[in-house]
Amino acid sequence: AVVSTQSTGKCEILHWVPISKNAHEQDFCSVNPKFVAVVAEQIGGGAFFVLKTERIGGIEPSSKISKHNGAVYDIKWSPFNDNLIGSASDDGLVRLWNITDERGVEANHAPVQTLQGHGKRVGGLLWHPSAENILASSSYDNTIRLWNAETAQEVSQLSSFTNQITDISFTMDGSQIGSTCKDKKLRIFDAHNGTIAMEGPGHENMKVSRLRMLKDGNILTAGFSSTAARCLRLYDPRNLTKVVNELAIDSATGSLFPYYDPDLNLVYLAGKGDASIKFFELSEGSVFYLNQYNSNNAQRGLGMMPKRGLDSSINEIARAYKLDVAKKMVNVIPLKVPRQSKSFCGGSISRHSRIRACSY
Repeated sequence: AVVSTQSTGKCEILHWVPISKNAHEQDFCSVNPKFVAVVAEQIGGGAFFVLKTERIGGIEPSSKISKHNGAVYDIKWSPFNDNLIGSASDDGLVRLWNITDERGVEANHAPVQTLQGHGKRVGGLLWHPSAENILASSSYDNTIRLWNAETAQEVSQLSSFTNQITDISFTMDGSQIGSTCKDKKLRIFDAHNGTIAMEGPGHENMKVSRLRMLKDGNILTAGFSSTAARCLRLYDPRNLTKVVNELAIDSATGSLFPYYDPDLNLVYLAGKGDASIKFFELSEGSVFYLNQYNSNNAQRGLGMMPKRGLDSSINEIARAYKLDVAKKMVNVIPLKVPRQSKSFCGGSISRHSRIRACSY
């Protein structure tokens, strides 16, 4: 199957967005059918912008939320409520914000909840795929905590890490949560009680690695080999000591961000500092390269539109919001399959897509 790309014109670009230059390893962008959120560059404290997806051209300073006392490290929209977004910060707090359709970001915008409990900076967020009010956060205090976003109460705590947690991923039903860590170990936890279900060796290099829990039960990781080459790996959770399949990517140094489409078994791979987005297919326990989108500008990160925000009438299977720090620009990149493609038809794109819980 061929995935084609369409570079956008100026009307599909957000200009003059002061994107954060912080070195923290997150994608700094979150998207849903209503809003685009981007972590902002700010001296003192932390901030992010919230813009309506139909907005074009420049941004308004009033669209910025700046209530954290430290740099913002991650932002994530709820998959169940397009008006609710979480933010994680260097100040050790997770804050939840309600953005109304009519007013957007308001003056002196206050959080609806503040989640307190981590002892150090909070580096990552992830909403539960099937429980509406459950949010996971990973911190430099070497714990993952699950929260009830409605009551601001901690539900469970996942520990046993000896170094920085670099990524977390829920299984499709949310019963387990996987993690990668700079201690070079791959862990799978029971999401209900926080106990370790399985543990094994991950990527040999201490550079940042990430993972996605796949619908077939396997685990996809993106990281670096012992020779510092970037690669994708597949693991069977029943035996994490063995790599099922490995695909070498290149020798570039930027960390890899994998975006997984469980409906089409595709992975979109963006490297920090790269100018390309590579497309891969997962099939029969292996990873296969398809093709890629190329540009002349390096990306800081990506935001991926959930399936329910795509236009299936034009065979759009994904839409990336690419952050260009140097040009202060967010470029919108539709990814499509040709209409004559027999591998992906319009029906398969929309009919088999999970509506609420599935996002890339």
